[in-house]
This record gives sequence, C-alpha cells and structure tokens, in this order.
Amino acid sequence: MADNKNVNSPEEKVEKAPKSKDKKPNIFVRGSKKLVKFLKDTVGELKKVVWTSKSEVWKSLKLVIATVVTVSVAIALIDYVSSLVINAIAGLIG
Repeated sequence: MADNKNVNSPEEKVEKAPKSKDKKPNIFVRGSKKLVKFLKDTVGELKKVVWTSKSEVWKSLKLVIATVVTVSVAIALIDYVSSLVINAIAGLIG
C-alpha cells in the first residue's frame, strides 16, 4: 500500500515568508529617529544646566588672564637668567 502521509506532517512544513511589519526600516528612518531622540535628550539636559552669572564669568576670566601673564613673566625671567648663566659659562670655557 502507498504511504498515507499527512499533508501537515512536520517533515513537509513550509516556512512562512516574513510579514512586512517584521521588516527592519531603512537606514534613513532609523537614523532620523535616533537624531530626533538625541536632540530631544540634548534639549532636556541643557534645561538642567545651572549657568554661571556674568559677574562670575568675568571674575574667572580676569583670574585666568592674570595667571597666564604671571606664568609667562616667570618663564621669560627664568629663560633670561639661564641664558646669562650659560653664556657666562661658555665665555669662561672658550
């Protein structure tokens, strides 16, 4: 007798084609969603920032400028003195 195989037997299962909603969106859709999320998150974080006052910024700027000038003068002075010492030693040698 012939084999009576059931049509729905596990050996003959056919894979179903994926549905269109299972398909991953293209790169532009995914990228734009990520960009929008990033911008919303950035705006939210910027609202949380405590900004310094104008007077505090000016005080800090003055302190930075004074420190840079002081360090520059100190380096120039050390350079000048060391060059005098080196020239004096070189004059004694030869």
